[in-house]
Amino acid sequence: WYAKDNWGVYYDGLKIQGASENSFKVLRDGYARDSWSVYFDGKKIEGASENSFKVLRDGYARDDWSTYYLGQKL
Repeated sequence: WYAKDNWGVYYDGLKIQGASENSFKVLRDGYARDSWSVYFDGKKIEGASENSFKVLRDGYARDDWSTYYLGQKL
């Protein structure tokens, strides 16, 4: 669902505002990140730490401070 080119990053054909195409990486299970933010299904996860963010399994992920399920902080 994610794509990128020299001018932007996209999810399901819609541009993700503010995403960096140079550092953008698709993780798995709908999660992705760039140098400044973490995304789930193309939407920024507010407050998630891109430096420590790890995708676990079954929709779960975590960073140094929080756990997430399907992009929502628990």
